[in-house]
Amino acid sequence: MNFEQSHSQSKPDSKNDNPVTGIIDQLVETGRVNGDVTLGEMTHALRFRSYGPFLLVPGLICVSPLGAIPGVPTLLGLLIALFAVQIVLGRKHIWLPDIIERQSVAGAKLERAMKKMHPVGQWLDRHFHERLEGVLTHRTIRIAAGICLLLVLPMPFFELVPFAAALPMVAVVGFGLAMTLRDGMVMIAAGIAALVALIGCVTLMI
Repeated sequence: MNFEQSHSQSKPDSKNDNPVTGIIDQLVETGRVNGDVTLGEMTHALRFRSYGPFLLVPGLICVSPLGAIPGVPTLLGLLIALFAVQIVLGRKHIWLPDIIERQSVAGAKLERAMKKMHPVGQWLDRHFHERLEGVLTHRTIRIAAGICLLLVLPMPFFELVPFAAALPMVAVVGFGLAMTLRDGMVMIAAGIAALVALIGCVTLMI
């Protein structure tokens, strides 16, 4: 399935839109309506937004309680890798193979996890928005996606170390948040977090 993707990275309306909590609420509603929620349905729910949520949402799920379920970090890492490659290539459509689209999570579990993230989303929407937008160019967005790809490639190994999977996902969430909120300061902070995460990942693997 292809999902229409805005290549122009349209800006959220800071007066009428709460990008992060809006995404969380939309996922919760999808879970309530559909019961078990497939990754394809989650992706479809984000089809009209910028590239950011395609990195932000899997990252948020991974650092939520759902990320403690064995196999979930690896699956989310694969999902982020697929998204990141397509962002690097500048694709206008986000594509997923059917076998990944069909992977699902119980709607009730998704709702509980997202409700825990809701206060965080409210805080992010309140404090981060449209600063240093010049930092977010097509080139820097592609570079950020490439860094996210490097961060998630060792995800199966990280599952063997308690809480290690959360380390690279924090940086992935940062990049996704920066793209979603058009916040250049968050993009810079995410770059620093990515450097720390990469150093931490190398240290864990040695």
